[in-house]
Amino acid sequence: MNFYNLCENFLQNLAEKIELQDIDSKLEVEYQDGILEIVINNNKKTFIINRNAGNQKIWYSSPFLGADYFSFDESSQNWLNAKSEELSKKLFNELSQIIILK
Repeated sequence: MNFYNLCENFLQNLAEKIELQDIDSKLEVEYQDGILEIVINNNKKTFIINRNAGNQKIWYSSPFLGADYFSFDESSQNWLNAKSEELSKKLFNELSQIIILK
């Protein structure tokens, strides 16, 4: 699968998972054209997660932990950063401070 399709599938699925977990509607989640934006309703702090075709990575920006980059790891089939942290796990760890996860 090419980079564009990997990102598209991953980011769309991630947006859906976040919306399913956000039972109290504390987040505004929008995915469009390779950019996933997650806004915390009570303070308007924003996560941005988007594909970066130039370097074949996903860029991750957190209002709490700053920026990070994730590359697709063929062997694990996950998006990992330089510390081998998986993108979804990192995001949901941060979101668990804001919303109650199912």
